[in-house]
Amino acid sequence: MPDNLDDGPLYCQDRAAYIFLLFPSTLLLLRWWVWDGCLPALAVQVYQAWLLFLYTSFALRENVLLVNGSDIRPWWIYHHYLAMLMALVSLTWEIKGQPDCSSKQRGVQLFLRWAIMQGIAMHLQNRYQRQRLRTRIALGKAKRMDVVAGETAGVEGQLLLLYPVLFVLQGFEAYVGVLLLQTAWHGLTSEWQVVVCGILLVVMAVGNFVNTVETLALKLRFKAKMKRTRNRPDQSQGQGGPNRPHQN
Repeated sequence: MPDNLDDGPLYCQDRAAYIFLLFPSTLLLLRWWVWDGCLPALAVQVYQAWLLFLYTSFALRENVLLVNGSDIRPWWIYHHYLAMLMALVSLTWEIKGQPDCSSKQRGVQLFLRWAIMQGIAMHLQNRYQRQRLRTRIALGKAKRMDVVAGETAGVEGQLLLLYPVLFVLQGFEAYVGVLLLQTAWHGLTSEWQVVVCGILLVVMAVGNFVNTVETLALKLRFKAKMKRTRNRPDQSQGQGGPNRPHQN
């Protein structure tokens, strides 16, 4: 159970992050230990169906948050719409088996590796958001329906780890999308799902990168503003206000 009411939405995101991390990891391990290097179609499609459910629930929840006054960026809602579309398209993607299973399933394997990185990034984001949300609620600057964004405070260690992981994840997402498009371009596959999923991955990677950079720039500007605000009282004291000698 969540430790308090304010952590309710993040508690659900924590569970999703665990599944995001463990499900594809298990599939890739079983691929070598049990399935002789070839992923069964049913196992992959179960994961893709769960992704469709997950992104649909995320999109619905964020629309509710937006209606209730949350300051969530619109891009993340659009991102989940695109992810829903990709999950739906991937469910119709024929997963071929032997012979030459490794070559035929290369795109699926890359996607599962990206999903593992996504799970790690989700864990880091959830840790950061939980700490920031608690701080903002304690200061009276946020409600439990808010989404953490914009301001920054004493979690620099987490931010120094979170942002590089996010940028690596976005780069790998674009890389997987480009590989899928190259596979279709060179005639290695004729399935339209490969082209659609490749385009969607590239679009989401670019959109995520732009919004992450904008959020980081906003945090840096806020931090600089807070630093200037803290320095102003020191300057006024240096001009002799409270520190002037007492006169009879």
